[in-house]
Amino acid sequence: MNYRETIKIIYRKKWLVFWLTVLGAVLAFDLAVIQTPEYKSVSKVLIIQKQTSGQDIYSVSKSAQYLSQIMKEIIYSDSFFEKTIESSNKVDFGDFSEQHKKRQKQWERTVKVNIVRDLGMIEINVFHPEQKKAEQINSAIADTLEQEHRFYHGGGQNVELRILDKSLVSQKPVTLDLWTITVLGALIGLFVGSGIALRKGLKHKDTLYYKDEQGLLLADEASSLDRNDFSV
Repeated sequence: MNYRETIKIIYRKKWLVFWLTVLGAVLAFDLAVIQTPEYKSVSKVLIIQKQTSGQDIYSVSKSAQYLSQIMKEIIYSDSFFEKTIESSNKVDFGDFSEQHKKRQKQWERTVKVNIVRDLGMIEINVFHPEQKKAEQINSAIADTLEQEHRFYHGGGQNVELRILDKSLVSQKPVTLDLWTITVLGALIGLFVGSGIALRKGLKHKDTLYYKDEQGLLLADEASSLDRNDFSV
């Protein structure tokens, strides 16, 4: 099946494709609208790997980057969550589920950690419906990480963490770009609709014999609806 035949099959199901595209856009728009608005709090932590005798600058830099990845995984761990709760009165354990798996998912949705490449720095982002709690959780994470990081790595006194930017919370809730989300939903609907149209079209295909320009009989797969496009 060539490109022309593919377009023809999709065109015959144009209304199916059209309505699935519209449905995708509407569902994406509704999903974006009904989501609970959340505030975003951001802080930055610098990881310092002290240079020891025999180490060059490149090795120290790579070590700091490696530690950044470790710190990211540490923050998502259940152990770190518990230490954050225990060492700070800013985070209320009651805001999270008592079930382990559900609590982990809530924590991962609340906290997003980004690594600043080649700088040995991590950016901690916290999302919460309440502005004050977003700031408090972020501050608690940064403080706990600064105080307890040696528990999770073997660098000892050769590794230091410094809070560069303390928790800064957005003044307005972070909202999704409705236009972008709607367009993405429409594109998903378009692809799904086209896929369904092709699948339905291929089910009705049969073998069609036709003559080529030299008068030879050739067998080709085409839709039974395409018979008028060829001379037999």
